[in-house]
Amino acid sequence: MVQCMHILRDRPEDFLVVSGDDHITLPLIACGMDGVISVAANCFPKDFSEMVRHCLKGDFKSARPLHNKCLEGNDLLFAENNPAGAKAFLYELGIIENVLRLPLVPLSDGIHQKVKAYLKK
Repeated sequence: MVQCMHILRDRPEDFLVVSGDDHITLPLIACGMDGVISVAANCFPKDFSEMVRHCLKGDFKSARPLHNKCLEGNDLLFAENNPAGAKAFLYELGIIENVLRLPLVPLSDGIHQKVKAYLKK
């Protein structure tokens, strides 16, 4: 966060800075980031994109509950190997097949069941 704040403070006026860390998108936008390149936005797009829109408008009171709701999803996305979490979410949404090539493997059954439960909420 401190490094990001230095970058934001010292950036040229016409230089956009975006977050690449879904977990801390809200505080980074609060510090002045211009947006996010997100994995989570593909997996729970409504809540995550609405949270980002509120943040970009400076409406952190509305953004905070969505941020808190997305925290568990973000944890599940990166609980094991990447991109297994995203593939599991997208599989459960009916968008892709849950196939990975070695050395990557799908999420363990326990984490995958948590992804399913999270999406039902």
